[in-house]
Amino acid sequence: MKVVTAVVNNPIFIEIQYYTLKKYMKCDYEFIVFNDAKDFSDFTNGGDITIKSTIQNVCDQLNIQCININNDEHVYNKEPSHRTSDSMNTILEYQKQYPDVYLLLDSDMFLIDDYNISDYDKYDCSVVLQHRKDRDKTTDIYYIWNGIYYFNIPRLDTSLMNWGFTFTTDTGGQMSTWLKSILSKEYDKVHFMKYLKSGEWNLSDMPANLKTNERLVRFLQNDIRNTNGNFFCELYDNKFFHYRAGGNWEKRNFNLHMDLSRQLKTIFIE
Repeated sequence: MKVVTAVVNNPIFIEIQYYTLKKYMKCDYEFIVFNDAKDFSDFTNGGDITIKSTIQNVCDQLNIQCININNDEHVYNKEPSHRTSDSMNTILEYQKQYPDVYLLLDSDMFLIDDYNISDYDKYDCSVVLQHRKDRDKTTDIYYIWNGIYYFNIPRLDTSLMNWGFTFTTDTGGQMSTWLKSILSKEYDKVHFMKYLKSGEWNLSDMPANLKTNERLVRFLQNDIRNTNGNFFCELYDNKFFHYRAGGNWEKRNFNLHMDLSRQLKTIFIE
């Protein structure tokens, strides 16, 4: 089994993922980082062109395989969904070349409870369903989110997979064709993850296993990105904490992300 992630700007997240996987993953796995950092000044790195090499150094120190993503064209292409589609398709090509059971995690997605991939043995994939309207505003498009998924690649037909976006969707919109295909044939082989969505949950919705982590609860409550008393962060399958927007696609103050990242490091590691 391989756990993979694409990191664009935050070496701290690599450390947190490494240690939380080590603590909570109850099966054998290999952790692989795809380095999507820019070696040019960009909104994703706050103008720090050394982050790409820092990510490599952190991976070397932790003995994590690090694979660089060719992103030279992103000097000119600033559109976040396009950039993310590029990195996700790079990972997809790797998965096709090295068939295995894969758990992909967004770079700011961290385990908070015991997890065993065998829980998904009866499924070919576990995904988060996305929904948008087509450009005619009447046709529904169903596709999958790129932030977390389980793929049993040897069992899946990958020929229709494409993480490209469409006119009315973000990254993964073109996965709708593949999703229709697999649901038409093997609906019972697909698991849809439940989650608490950003801006739509608060303390009253919090599961018991998260409430026991008092420091993380305080982080959630004090997050300045919260709106109307609801949390900005998310929770998937009650086991994966999602900091959200860690790649700075919202183009917030970069120092804000680094400060919040350091806070999470003290919660999860120190």
